[in-house]
Amino acid sequence: MYDRQKARLLEIIYSQARLNKELINTIKELKKENKQLQNEIAMRARDNLTGLYNRTVADEAYLKTSTIIMCDIDDFKKLNDTYGHNFGDTILKKVGEILSSSVKNNDFLIRWGGEEFVIFIDDRRIEVAKAIAERIRLKIESLEGKTLEDGNICPCVTMSFGVSMLHSEASLKDDIEKVDQALYDSKKKGKNTVTVFNNKHSNNKCLVKRK
Repeated sequence: MYDRQKARLLEIIYSQARLNKELINTIKELKKENKQLQNEIAMRARDNLTGLYNRTVADEAYLKTSTIIMCDIDDFKKLNDTYGHNFGDTILKKVGEILSSSVKNNDFLIRWGGEEFVIFIDDRRIEVAKAIAERIRLKIESLEGKTLEDGNICPCVTMSFGVSMLHSEASLKDDIEKVDQALYDSKKKGKNTVTVFNNKHSNNKCLVKRK
């Protein structure tokens, strides 16, 4: 009687051990699949050419930051027409590298579309965002005459910038319109400059396509 009970108990213990092992293996597989899924999601949030974020992260960036920079490459169509689209891609990648080296890890750098970029800055001080924009502007300007990764000598390349606070009473769309207006004003001033949004822009929306 005792031996049968002991055997039964051992059988239960071994069975439970097998179940535990199977459960552990299942958890490992789920973790692996979850990691793969996270990597796939992260890849979908990246721009293929520059490796920067794309617009799918805009809502998250908007919630986590306080100031915004919008910038684009001046006369980019002319660069493409003059030197070809492959050269234009080289310039976009180089600009992406410069932008990446100019922001912190908790900032969000997004290729907004074409030659336009948006940087969400995790700092409430507008003068900090303006200083970042000015630093980037000078770095881009200094590319002229330098040898690029494809072996070509860089012609004159400049960027224009708009800078703005993010407004708690506004939406992402509203704040994008504000910083876009500041960028448009930089274009009107002659390009290659930084403009900070202020209240005089509020009722003066950008109705003209810059390019």
